[in-house]
Amino acid sequence: MPASPDRAKAPARVPSVPLFLIPKVIQEQIKKKGESVFSIFVERRLHHQYRIRVETFFEHSHRARREKKETPESTVQDVLDV
Repeated sequence: MPASPDRAKAPARVPSVPLFLIPKVIQEQIKKKGESVFSIFVERRLHHQYRIRVETFFEHSHRARREKKETPESTVQDVLDV
């Protein structure tokens, strides 16, 4: 089955938004992604600015796999040495 065009896109990431614009930005991102939205992250940055990330399930699973590869799993010996 060919990959849908949505799968090729990166997660929508809005770098800096003031507090009062958060609902509008989220609404716009939901309209772009449609019903495939899986998660919405809002992270506070400096000076009342916020970063917003809207992901589909495919984007979320891809990011989770990438992050898992970057962080090594601790072994039993690592835990005992702490």
